[in-house]
Amino acid sequence: MKPSLLVFSLIFTIYLVIGLMQAEAKPNEGETKQHNWQEYSTHYETVDAGSHEYTYWKNFIERTRTCDISHKLKSVVYYCDLHDHTDSQIFLEETIHSEKHK
Repeated sequence: MKPSLLVFSLIFTIYLVIGLMQAEAKPNEGETKQHNWQEYSTHYETVDAGSHEYTYWKNFIERTRTCDISHKLKSVVYYCDLHDHTDSQIFLEETIHSEKHK
């Protein structure tokens, strides 16, 4: 057997085994009831997202300032009472700049 064919067959076998393992791990959707998701809790948090510098002109002099950026995030937790499962989603509500600039 050629080395390239041997490598190909080895890689194909690995992908096949991984695919079968993932197929067994997934539940069969036809056999289970649908989820009854209800909003359980909501949490807001402001997270630092770094900073950047920008330039502006004042009295014919070019100046530099630093603008701090933060993100306002909303996290929502859902609960399914039929299966005792939880799920969550995170939404970006707003991007906040500390300085007013264009």
